[in-house]
Amino acid sequence: MRPSKSVRTALLATIGAAAIAVTGAPAAAAESRSCTYVDGTLCLHESKWFNGATVEYPAPFGTDCVNSSMGFLGWVNLTDYSLRVYEGANCTGISYYVPSGDLHNVQAPLSSFKVV
Repeated sequence: MRPSKSVRTALLATIGAAAIAVTGAPAAAAESRSCTYVDGTLCLHESKWFNGATVEYPAPFGTDCVNSSMGFLGWVNLTDYSLRVYEGANCTGISYYVPSGDLHNVQAPLSSFKVV
């Protein structure tokens, strides 16, 4: 069962507060691009702890493969789309299914994604 939007928002606030407590700075303070966590966005995190560099992609994505500008270990999918994230560029290699509303992390960096 997918958590409600208010539960996801509370979880993201908690993660952000934990990152501030550990690092002494907001999670994406060094990055010019940070995630807004608004409906209709996919936020990719460089770290599995959801801190450090982030890249946000607004939906819709189309059906083509999207190569991320950085390797990512965590994601928050606030789109209405189910996605598949891939280890390699151009949607190659090991992949994971990402349902709409998914907040997740992995152990090995991923590089690309597409709508399924």
